[in-house]
Amino acid sequence: MSRENPWSNPDRLPAEEAQDLARFIDQRAARPDQRQAHDALLAALAPQAGERLLDLGCGSGVLTRRLAAQVGPSGEVVGVDISRAMLDYARQQTAADQVSPAPRYEQADATSLPFPDGYFHGALMARTLMHVPEPQAVLAKLRRVVIPGGRLAILEADWGTVAVDHSQRELTRRILAWRTDHVDGNNWMGRQLVRRCLEAGWQVRTVQGLVSIGRNEETTHFGSLRRCAALALEQGVITQAEHDAWVAELDERLAAGLFFASINEYIVVVTA
Repeated sequence: MSRENPWSNPDRLPAEEAQDLARFIDQRAARPDQRQAHDALLAALAPQAGERLLDLGCGSGVLTRRLAAQVGPSGEVVGVDISRAMLDYARQQTAADQVSPAPRYEQADATSLPFPDGYFHGALMARTLMHVPEPQAVLAKLRRVVIPGGRLAILEADWGTVAVDHSQRELTRRILAWRTDHVDGNNWMGRQLVRRCLEAGWQVRTVQGLVSIGRNEETTHFGSLRRCAALALEQGVITQAEHDAWVAELDERLAAGLFFASINEYIVVVTA
């Protein structure tokens, strides 16, 4: 009943859909909850002028562009992604935004990075590990290209922590549990970060929890929940009547200013 994960390699999608996905990432980054998470991740990495930094799984280049501004002309930022479609969009957006100094983009598998040993002072990953088939291999290979003592900052969500205020508890649990277990990758990656980093030989420096709260349509929560219900209906997890009733209550609560949802995300900073 698991759904194929389009995020694992958008190049498997039709070209127009891949471009839509890249555009969605850029647009989503402007929402308050996403901006909060990205700000916290960049603060955790603490980029310094003149550093060489890697954005692994850079997608549309949202964070890559921000990193480039922080390291300045004496530094270097490289965004790496498995998807050519994502990188094409990232390059276009970098040019459109007139980012200077411009980051460099490279297409590569995260388990086969085309860089010398110890090339980067640091690296970041934002919601990347949950989508790769071999997260341990990625973490291990990433250590090779970071200098000894260099740091890695990782942001991952944990869909098992989603809370929704809804009167239909059993139905809510069924929808969210199915979404967590079967849609778009390893949705428990957030709670697994510390263990996985330690097993890959990194040293854990800090662990930070973020509670992302949604009370209106300005954050990503409401749209994500509606999508959960639509996918659950599509896959036969819930009936049409269950879907309609569940979504209708979300709509009613939103209109009345009573909507509430939250999810936990985690930022782990480790050193090589």
